[in-house]
Amino acid sequence: MAKKPLLSGLAESTKRLLGVIDAAAQIDPNQSAYNYDGVTVAMLAGSGDKPVRNRVQIYEKWFRMMGHPIISTALRAHVTQALGGHETSGDTIFMEPKPTASAAERALIEEIASDLLPLFNREAHSLAFRATGFGDAYLRIIFEPGKGVADLYGGELILPPLIQPYERGNITTGYVWTTGEKASERLTVKQMARCKMKRMNYIPQVRAQELAQRLSLIQDEIEKWPHMPALVGGAFLDAAEEPHDRLQTSLAGLVANRILGSIDESLVTMNMEGMTLEQQKKAVGNLARMLETSKRAAQALIDKGEFSTQRITHVMPVHGDKAITQVQAFQGSAATGTISIDDVMIQARLLAGALGMDLALLGFADQLAGGLGEGGFFRTSVQAAERSDIIRTALTECWNHIVDVHTLERYGYCFDPGKRPYQFNYFGATSALDREQQETRERSMNATSVMVQVMEQLRQMGLPEDAMALLMQTSMALDEDYAKRLAKAICSAKPPGDQEPGFGFGEEPPEPPGAPDSDESDPEDEPPATPKKTRFPKAQTNA
Repeated sequence: MAKKPLLSGLAESTKRLLGVIDAAAQIDPNQSAYNYDGVTVAMLAGSGDKPVRNRVQIYEKWFRMMGHPIISTALRAHVTQALGGHETSGDTIFMEPKPTASAAERALIEEIASDLLPLFNREAHSLAFRATGFGDAYLRIIFEPGKGVADLYGGELILPPLIQPYERGNITTGYVWTTGEKASERLTVKQMARCKMKRMNYIPQVRAQELAQRLSLIQDEIEKWPHMPALVGGAFLDAAEEPHDRLQTSLAGLVANRILGSIDESLVTMNMEGMTLEQQKKAVGNLARMLETSKRAAQALIDKGEFSTQRITHVMPVHGDKAITQVQAFQGSAATGTISIDDVMIQARLLAGALGMDLALLGFADQLAGGLGEGGFFRTSVQAAERSDIIRTALTECWNHIVDVHTLERYGYCFDPGKRPYQFNYFGATSALDREQQETRERSMNATSVMVQVMEQLRQMGLPEDAMALLMQTSMALDEDYAKRLAKAICSAKPPGDQEPGFGFGEEPPEPPGAPDSDESDPEDEPPATPKKTRFPKAQTNA
């Protein structure tokens, strides 16, 4: 039996989600579900370099690219950078209540987290990897009536090429699962969760009809928009297609060049002038058998992986200058060929740059030598940490949708998107970005410490407020308003011995060189008639 709601004011969000679930019934699964071609604005956006393709062609290309060693390593690095893992439990996702959450909300969030977090941690890495490669990734939601989400499925049955999402504006309204022209099924947002990566660039593709676009733009109410098939996009592989193709061409040329250079081919000539026909045939046969014997001996050693321990000698009878052989090596043979890999490396660098990952982090650590110095690895990995936010944002939206389905089925309501009492935190392995932030904080703290010392010296000098402001504005390069506020605070600060909060409250700084040393302090019941430097009582200074 479903539990009674613990929270109030959620009727609007629940009504909105139920409306989206029911809207999937309006989707025609036979329309633009499988390799559909129509007239689109992509015809205008397409060009010779980026031709218009349908979603099957785009996904087929990206699927092959995801198996490339450099691309696969880069995508896995992005995923682990964004998610990481706890050093003991291995968990990557944490659902925690916000500071403003009430006691009832905290108890509810703890109950939801115990049900869903094990499922989220199990599917997070594979879901994020597919999302970065395809731009979209999906989870089949398996729920029990009255109990909520029971399991999540993210296997090969729901690969992105098999799922066509439909949208009204920015709202996903349903899905069509298809494996052929006549094999399609319709799924609602209650049955499927979508991890949608942010669209950074438009990909020329054949999908949205001109008429449907016009009907969408002239309507002010989103509920009256037609269900539009979602376009392919958001993948990290979009800008990497051309560098990938060029790298493959360069590698193929390099391999072909090495194969060609490994062939040791030469031209053999014989002087058979004055020989009879029988002698010529016999001489040519002897030479052919000699070459064939050398070929078989070399091939046998190669097949066995052994070195030769014997000398092969061939004897050919000659008379005068008859039957003398001349051997001339072909240009480009194994003895003379030279091969360079600079063209391959430049394409590999372009590919790594398009993926947002430095080539030094993809197995080419030798690229760190020279120029970067100590800590260069961390500097180059900072750019990879920037894409972690994109992955985390897409995953958080997916988790929020699953939480809404869970609470709707179990409690009968869902949270308002703008007033969720919880937040998802990730144990990301962004060590490089953390190091940069830590060093920035340390530099700021050191600068602040030096400035505080200067302010203490200015207070001891007893300069007037306008002189202090002018000094900090000109010599310390501080903002005018900021300098005036600091000068006012310095002049109104209490001496250290007054025991009141304010600037200068704390242990007295060391005496300047040459100042008389005095350990005497005035009695607490008899304050001095004129202001003078005092010290803390002994108990506080020891503390």
